[in-house]
Amino acid sequence: MVKLRIVSFMAALLVMPSLLIACSQNGENGKKSQNGDGQQTVQKTEYKGGPAELLVLDVNTGTTDEQFKKFFVDPVKAKYPQINLVQTRDPLDKLLAAGTPPDMVLVSNPALATILEADIPEDLTAMVKTYGIDLGRMDQAVVQQMMKLGDQKAFYGMPFAMNYGATVYNKDIFDKFGVSYPKEVMTYEEMLEMGKKLTRADGGTDYIGVMPPDLRQMYWQYGLPVFDKTKGKASFTSDKHAQVFALLKQFYSIPGYVQDGKYRHSTDLFFKEQRMAMFPNLIAAFNIFFTNAGTKDAFKWDLAAFPSYSDRQGAGLVVDFHMAVVNKSGKNKEAAYQVLLGLVSENVQTMLSKAGRLSVLNDPGIRNVYGSDSDLFKGKNLQAIFKVTPSLLPEASKYDPKINGLLNEEVTKSVVIDGIDINTALRNGEEKANKEVVNVLK
Repeated sequence: MVKLRIVSFMAALLVMPSLLIACSQNGENGKKSQNGDGQQTVQKTEYKGGPAELLVLDVNTGTTDEQFKKFFVDPVKAKYPQINLVQTRDPLDKLLAAGTPPDMVLVSNPALATILEADIPEDLTAMVKTYGIDLGRMDQAVVQQMMKLGDQKAFYGMPFAMNYGATVYNKDIFDKFGVSYPKEVMTYEEMLEMGKKLTRADGGTDYIGVMPPDLRQMYWQYGLPVFDKTKGKASFTSDKHAQVFALLKQFYSIPGYVQDGKYRHSTDLFFKEQRMAMFPNLIAAFNIFFTNAGTKDAFKWDLAAFPSYSDRQGAGLVVDFHMAVVNKSGKNKEAAYQVLLGLVSENVQTMLSKAGRLSVLNDPGIRNVYGSDSDLFKGKNLQAIFKVTPSLLPEASKYDPKINGLLNEEVTKSVVIDGIDINTALRNGEEKANKEVVNVLK
């Protein structure tokens, strides 16, 4: 069982030196260059592994068939026609039971724990050095999170796209009620006060000032796990857990927010009905919601950074990214490496950015074309979202999804609707989680 521990950013940088991405700059096999320490590194950029077919499992990255072809298949095929990629979305346990394990797995950083449980990921540290991949050019919150997931001893996946927290707001509603627009960077307390001013009924229409993040996102932002690996039990009754829950309750307690016993509102209120003033979430989600609603030009809107806690100002939503994991038991790992090299090339990263998937490369030029294929963010203050730094994800476990579901639904409802004391609700929820989630999944 691989331990996932929190360590400092400086330690992450000391363990993994900066190297050059030679694969995107030349095609000469064995060409030498200098890494960040001034040392020469031999870069293998040519594939000589012969015909290979790779089964690629997409666990939860949402990569469509069209995107898979454009970002994965085509770049590799153009250089090495003998490498064939086949995408599958079958459950991992089904593939393993059938004796057809995936050669690669596409997964988000919060869900990597499940893939580690299956003992699949190869440590890519040697591959990074051999091929001269420059981790120093990547968003350092992503690199830091990857090192943390590998206990500072391994690099279990190649990040290829990331997400950033952001706040989208309806300027028309702010104008209607004479409230100043949100600052680029704001705290939860500031957002709460604006939410109070903008949650009101007017002309027969009920307006909601802000839809707060779910409890999972708020816990993550503080680095709070919901499972204690040392004790092997669900654990979310600490003072800090209660503090975050109390803040969330303040949003739900704004007069007029709870309607007919409903304490959550559909995203349609913002994107379709234009009755919600602010909505903090992941930037990629806005792309999807606006596209589905077809209202990107129906009202005036703009972006601000994701809110932060007053005692952790500048710390935004937890770092969220997608990675490609190589099966350490795979027969065609050299071919898989070529897929990784293509994914982190400037060409593919630019295409990903244009398509609305934020590049992992810390390159302003690539980030400035984000979403340009649809012009969704044209004229919007997209750079505001980068004025906060992503927080680190706390230790993850295979129990987290079900525990978080219990917290977000049953425990939250017991506090907001049933009026149960927060400490009592968390204690009851913890007991239920250990009985109905942990004991069942052990």
